[in-house]
Amino acid sequence: MVTPSVHNWTPSSTAIPHITATLALLVSIALLMSFFGRRRVDFSGKHCYIGGGSEGLGLALACLLVERGAHVSVVSRSRAKLDAAISRIETHRQSPSQQIASYACDLTLADDAAAALNFACERFGSAPDFVFACAGGAVPGFFADLDAERHWQCLEWNFKTALCTIHEATRRMRQEGRPGKLVLTASIMAMMGFAGYSSYTPSKYAIRGMCASSRLSSPAVVKQLKAHVVLVPRLGLAESLRNELQIYGISVHLFLPATILSPGFAEEEKLKPAITRRIEGPDEGQTPEAVAAHMVRGLERNDFYITYEPVGNMLRNSRGITPRNNVLADTLWGIAGTVVLPIWRMVSPDSEVRAEAKRVASARKIQVSRS
Repeated sequence: MVTPSVHNWTPSSTAIPHITATLALLVSIALLMSFFGRRRVDFSGKHCYIGGGSEGLGLALACLLVERGAHVSVVSRSRAKLDAAISRIETHRQSPSQQIASYACDLTLADDAAAALNFACERFGSAPDFVFACAGGAVPGFFADLDAERHWQCLEWNFKTALCTIHEATRRMRQEGRPGKLVLTASIMAMMGFAGYSSYTPSKYAIRGMCASSRLSSPAVVKQLKAHVVLVPRLGLAESLRNELQIYGISVHLFLPATILSPGFAEEEKLKPAITRRIEGPDEGQTPEAVAAHMVRGLERNDFYITYEPVGNMLRNSRGITPRNNVLADTLWGIAGTVVLPIWRMVSPDSEVRAEAKRVASARKIQVSRS
């Protein structure tokens, strides 16, 4: 009787260096491609409008853009914080001709957000060249411990502020035929979710996911939330806009930062459950200034999803940390999707909007010639 032998494959001493070298080569190629893909954006003389610009990332971004010669409008609820922010931004001024303005308003209110942006447009004579939606905040806690209004408030802080800002900006850019850039700030948590972030993750995913804007301020909906979970439809707002706004020459970018050592993060730490800290691990975070620089570098690469560290890079190329139905099958589907979906995107959605862009441009020329 022959006894079958079972061999467990383990990497040999010669295989491990080869695997390591291959991975190092792939990472090096990716870094080189990233470097050569950059083209410095000239912000000099450009009008940059920043929602949530009184502290944290928004303030750091304003300082960086002013250093690069931009005109800047910053918006926030607090007049006191705005005054302090303007004093700091002024220290980065490069020229007496640069314009630095601030507007105090509640960006969760559509009329206020529209009024602030229109006021800035009137001051500068046109729609902004760049619009950055940076307002937001987090309220960590267990799902059942937070009341429904708190979940809804987080959605308003993070999603509605961005929606109201870019909606009005899009209308102005379209009306003027101005090919501007919209930069929405979400979070690495828009790509995954875990214990302690049940209010925050949906609000950041909603930067990608479309919510019914006409219902955002409905008291009836808030009442319903006392008994029901807010479900964000899985239709990407940023992804939809990336495709749709090509019709008007407007480009869209989605920034997915990791931990930012901002005043808001300090408040968040006071509420964060212990299990959330353990899952996050030793995340040291980065200063708002460092993160703002990463955002601008992503714009210079013309990235749609802007990430800047290994976890973010992996998450934007995956389905987050959710379990697979079948590891092998899903991996194969993932490889197939990597090849097939970009081709479909080019020949169908993007091709269709390019054709529509030509039609809109022709109609605009006819309208101008008749006026």
